[in-house]
Amino acid sequence: MSAKEENRLPNLVYIMVDDLGYGDLGCYGSTQHRTPVIDQLAAEGARLTDFYVSAVCTPTRTAFLTGRHPARERLFEVLWPTSEGGLDPSAVTIAEWLSEYGYKSHCIGKWHVGHMEEEQLPLGQGFDEWYGIPYPNDMGPGHPQEGFRNESWPPIPMYRGTEVVEAPIDNDLLTQQFTAEAVRFIAENHHRPFFLFLSHAMPHTILGASPDFKGRTENGLFGDSVEELDWGVGEVLRALRVFGLEENTLVVFVSDNGASMRPWKKVEGIEWGLGSNGELRSGKMYSFEGGIRVPAIYRWPGVIPEGQVIDTAVNILDTIPTFAEMAGIESLDSAIDGVSIGPVLRGESHDLDDRPIFVGSGRIDAVRKGKWKYMVSSEPTWKSDIEWEPLLFDLSQDIGEKQNLVSEKPEVAKEMKAILDAFQAEVDADYEARN
Repeated sequence: MSAKEENRLPNLVYIMVDDLGYGDLGCYGSTQHRTPVIDQLAAEGARLTDFYVSAVCTPTRTAFLTGRHPARERLFEVLWPTSEGGLDPSAVTIAEWLSEYGYKSHCIGKWHVGHMEEEQLPLGQGFDEWYGIPYPNDMGPGHPQEGFRNESWPPIPMYRGTEVVEAPIDNDLLTQQFTAEAVRFIAENHHRPFFLFLSHAMPHTILGASPDFKGRTENGLFGDSVEELDWGVGEVLRALRVFGLEENTLVVFVSDNGASMRPWKKVEGIEWGLGSNGELRSGKMYSFEGGIRVPAIYRWPGVIPEGQVIDTAVNILDTIPTFAEMAGIESLDSAIDGVSIGPVLRGESHDLDDRPIFVGSGRIDAVRKGKWKYMVSSEPTWKSDIEWEPLLFDLSQDIGEKQNLVSEKPEVAKEMKAILDAFQAEVDADYEARN
């Protein structure tokens, strides 16, 4: 008897990769990388064309874990090895919420929302298990920022629970290690509802690939690491099939931000990956579409119709309410900034086409509403002292954001600015009330 026939709560497998661009998968138009497994995943479910995250790592993960805009937590920038900040331990996370329904949860891979205290790490934020690294796989000795900040960084540690089991890590083996851990977790928990957050380190610099995949593509280590990620997704899907869990599992595949456009500083001995953001402008760190619009695929056989291409604008903040509605359980009691996209995924409704979505590099830099996008800043947070002219784009006609329409559409710009300002004021008031 399958889990579905037993009326067991569905499983959630959320696969997040690091710095994969909008144009880096075959199903999104890549001709450089072979990604047959992920392409098939899209064919068996829904491929989203307008899925938004933050332009850098930490804010995206904050949004995913809490369902709240990262500006509410003032987590605007990436955290460094010496950073004291992080997600407030009192914040209710998706793992803590699902534990109330009996879910076993595991965080595998990159964390990056606080690491100085044990309560900031996954086991202190509701996860039952953790195997991974506390921040990106490049934040070790020799990183350019280490010298700029006059700091000394330790070798990057690999944790299992609260114990360091390896230091330094081996970048070439990370995808293999995290994939094996995911398969083990599924095998040991196939009899109960589980939540697997598989947060891969690749294809973030410092790039790596195992001997079986190194040298297989014409796009260097970046391409090799992408193709190994595709293999890893296949291993996870195979484990679900082996234990008869496919029909009772929502699988989501996303990237945490767009691909880096080019190295901002060359470092001897490091191969920097150049991903593709397709037709989108700019990339990681920036609030143009190339930094914040990423590949996203949802598959749940028998629930999400096959072969859909969905152009409704969706935000990673929608994750918690979406799973709650689709699983038939109550969402978090705390304020959630997202909404359920279940009706959109099931092909029942597109009522969300005109809702405002607030995006940026962790801050509230821009708002997307329907075809319009209004921006007050295009730079990363750490360059926020620079003043920028407001930008207005019609994304239905100008996906590459080449033509600023502020002067041609002043009434639209005024309306969008009012929407952005109102949300900013609400977020500021919420933060002040809690601190």
